[in-house]
Amino acid sequence: MRKIVTPQKNIVVIGGGIIGVSAAYYLSKQGRSVTLIEKGEISAGASAGNAGLIANGFAIPIAAPGVPKQGLKMMLDRSSPFYIKPRLNLDLIGWVWKFVRACNTKQMRASIPVLLALGQGSFDLLDELHETENVNFGYEKKGRLIAFTSDESFEVWKKDAALVQEYGVRTDLLDADGVKQVEPNLLSSVKHGIFCDSYAHVDPDRFTKEMRRLAESHGAEIITGTAVTGFETTRGEISSVNTSQGTFTAKQVILAAGAWSAELARKMKLSLPIQPAKGYSLTYKRPPISPNLPLSLAERKTAVTPMGDILRFTSTLELAGFDPTINQRRIETIRRSVREYLTGIDELDEHSEIEWFGYRPATPDDLPIIGRSEKIENLIFATGHGTLGITHALITGKLVSQITGSEEPALDLEPLRAERF
Repeated sequence: MRKIVTPQKNIVVIGGGIIGVSAAYYLSKQGRSVTLIEKGEISAGASAGNAGLIANGFAIPIAAPGVPKQGLKMMLDRSSPFYIKPRLNLDLIGWVWKFVRACNTKQMRASIPVLLALGQGSFDLLDELHETENVNFGYEKKGRLIAFTSDESFEVWKKDAALVQEYGVRTDLLDADGVKQVEPNLLSSVKHGIFCDSYAHVDPDRFTKEMRRLAESHGAEIITGTAVTGFETTRGEISSVNTSQGTFTAKQVILAAGAWSAELARKMKLSLPIQPAKGYSLTYKRPPISPNLPLSLAERKTAVTPMGDILRFTSTLELAGFDPTINQRRIETIRRSVREYLTGIDELDEHSEIEWFGYRPATPDDLPIIGRSEKIENLIFATGHGTLGITHALITGKLVSQITGSEEPALDLEPLRAERF
């Protein structure tokens, strides 16, 4: 069938997750002509079933000193929170090598203020969004409590708390009585806690769909069910975006395709070190006895987030490629974990249980890739946010709108360049 060439667009955004729709919102709010192309439905990927955290506290990247040495055994354990499926894949091997190289004190300390600046930027924009738009996606500022059942793990986390305090993050160390005051629904097995008030949370699916609605209300065109199949480049610029529904021409192209960004970049002969990191969640109808604020179950690496009338448990980071199977061992690990910390779990409605997984776009240094390509003039990257897509969505959208308009970006983009790798 002959493809139809659409009239030239000002800007084409590729990807309908929270990053893509946030970019479409800020661009359309500027009065720009924006078309967003999504291969599935809006919020169909990692933006839907995650923990929904706006995390601006423990901004320590996954790539940290000692992680490769202490985590090698864990990374090869199929039930561990961070699992790498062994396979002969050159992209994975290259990613792991870059990850190991990033696990040093200098890199970690350079990354912390960058992550904090991105998080604070999104916090400020969330407040602005609520002042200027009519939105409802369950936004709550209640902080987050990290719960500990062992003295050993608490001592390790105390060092992390001291580290982030150097960068202005407030943390409160709690004993068992202090934990009960903050969250009465924790079991007596919880001996310690660390409370951080610089966290908020949203319902991520509602958040993404609300941002789509806002983008459309400002004139953005959203096209779903349309896969990008390739690109034509002329004299160092993208001249057309080829899709399953036709060919689009645009003055500027935003690549915000999450975990699929590396595949699309290859079609332009570009290399992005992004691996799909599979995360899992279990969502239930919220029981009568339920946590009042987001929790982190420290020893089990499990997040607990109350979202209106639902309760969600999220965990794991699995580098297994685009493997669509659900690892029931990992699901069962989440179920067992929450029973070690929380009361009321026996009252969960099993019939309401929703199992979910999504692919997070993980970079080796745990920083996103944001900025204009140095090889293709009219291509802008907005991807690689790993587990912090919800956290960094609004500031990324704002930065993209500034880059396309040749404005001075609100943040220094040098640490986020694609070419840093």
